[in-house]
Parts: sequence; C-alpha cells; structure tokens
Amino acid sequence: MKKFVMRAAFAALALSATAPAMAADEDRLSLTLTPAVVSEYYFRGISQTDGHPAFQLGGEGAFKINDTYTGYLGFWGSNVDFNNSVSAEIDLVGGFRATFDKLSFDAGLIRYTYLDQPAGTETYNFTEAKLTAAYDFGFAIPSAGVYYSPNFQLDSGDATYLTAGIAVPIPVTEFQPKIVANIGQQSIDKPENFFGAGNTDDKYLDWNIGLFASYWGFTAGVQYVDSDLKKTHCAGGSNCGPAAVLSLSYAYTF
Repeated sequence: MKKFVMRAAFAALALSATAPAMAADEDRLSLTLTPAVVSEYYFRGISQTDGHPAFQLGGEGAFKINDTYTGYLGFWGSNVDFNNSVSAEIDLVGGFRATFDKLSFDAGLIRYTYLDQPAGTETYNFTEAKLTAAYDFGFAIPSAGVYYSPNFQLDSGDATYLTAGIAVPIPVTEFQPKIVANIGQQSIDKPENFFGAGNTDDKYLDWNIGLFASYWGFTAGVQYVDSDLKKTHCAGGSNCGPAAVLSLSYAYTF
C-alpha cells in the first residue's frame, strides 16, 4: 500500500515526464525505519537512562541526486531518564552525503529536543552541525568527525566534539560480524552549567569498543563503553562509569 501511494505521488507531480524517467526518480528515493532496543542508552560516555533499557526508533528519507551526492532528512527518538520530568529525546536530522569511490563524507544539522522538561525551562534542547568522513580500505574502515554546537545542552555555551573510529569486518560467517571502536573528546565552554557548580573541567574523553553481527536486517551488538569522567561530573552517581551495552535493531527499507 505504501509503495502504491509513493508511486501515485510521483505521477501527480510529474505528469509530463516519461515512464522511464518516473521509474528512475523512484529508484533514487529510499525510506528506512530502524526500531531498536538497548540495555542502556549512552551518549558520549554518559548514561541517558540511569541504568535502564531504552526503546528507540529512527527513520530516514534519502534522495540520490546523482552518483556522488545524496540528500537526506530523518528523525530519531528514545526514552531517557535524568531523574526529573524529562521523558524522551527526539532528534531531527538533515544533510548531504558525498561518495568519491571509497571516500565518503556526511555534512548536516541535528536538532536535539527533549520532552517534558522542567517547567519554565527548555535548556535541554540544542543544535549541532556535523561533518564526518570515512574511507573503506576493505579490511578496515577508519572514520573521523567533528560536531559543533553554539549553545550546548543546559546553556553550557560553545561545545565541540571530536571523534575518530574504526570498523573492522570479520570475513568468517554469513552474519557479517565486525568490530567497531570509537574515541571522542567533548569540549564545553561552561562546564559548571553542564556538570553542576564547582566543576571546572572543560574537556573529557569517552571511548567504546564492540562486536556487531547482522542477519535478515537484524543487527545485534555488545559494547564496552567508558570515559575519564569523575563521579562529581554525574551528581555523584554511576552514569559516567564503565558499562556493557547490549543492542538489537532492525532496518526496514521500503
């Protein structure tokens, strides 16, 4: 039914186009939904669910402009637990991807929005610009990225996140296993706003390493996540501590 509606929309917008041209336009458009469940939702080394599981849903519409460039719009959402009234995170994403043989780039904007914020405040919301790059050597795919926000979460001012990672496919089974590792550095202009009064550390590191496998559209993974944050950065709690994270997702493209 969804495919029929999409085809009807294309026909209404392009009555003067030939049938082959219409088919080519449809081939350029892809829509993907990705539901997932994780044992705990971590963002840059900090738990967003206070030790509890998270149920997540992502969606993306991508349009292939030509063999090099693709534009996309999408969303992503998850439950969160900050020990206050905030109940969920909803992100809106838009940008462009470019592929030059084995080298790829991704430039875009992310708007982070949080539902049920404490009355009279909207300081959890923020916007980031991102630029990432990756190169596929076949035996390994290294990547790097930079994320910048002019006013980070909790009115903490300018913030920059630098990250580098690598994915290593393991060509041993049909489950397409791969090892994925990342490290990042978050810089925050006003750490006392983000971490609380008395915290002056304006940079911290986080890292993770995991094993993922895919089959029939499902991807299962286990990750170790950690950071060099202290308990004082997380209100004396364990939300900055090391953790093992289990995940299961399914990608459906139509």
